[in-house]
Amino acid sequence: MTTEEKKLKSIVDQINNLDNENLIRLNNKYCQEANYSDNEIYGNDEDFFETFFSNNVIDAVRAATYGEYNFSDNYVKFNGYGNLESFNYFGTDDLVESVDTIAEFILENENDFDGLIDLDEVGEDKEED
Repeated sequence: MTTEEKKLKSIVDQINNLDNENLIRLNNKYCQEANYSDNEIYGNDEDFFETFFSNNVIDAVRAATYGEYNFSDNYVKFNGYGNLESFNYFGTDDLVESVDTIAEFILENENDFDGLIDLDEVGEDKEED
């Protein structure tokens, strides 16, 4: 296994072991870096509604009504139609891209993911033939 393959495997393993909060942070960081900002996840709180709907309350009502929105859920995102989807759990299957795709992106953009993925211990073994 080459050093790059070891790094990729380590990144995939780390992603698969992230808790809910850090997985959301990773998803959002990936969205920002890969220009997928429409797929970010937000806390379902007053700050979210003030940020996105402060000037037009009727848009907030519409987005909640036509989406799959529950006021008591912890997280919220926009779906492809601009409506709200809320939820309490976020897993690797919910990421904007597959774990493998995000891992490859992290490998190519290591400095952008400091603090989320520990790249210092990734692939430090010598290459095997």
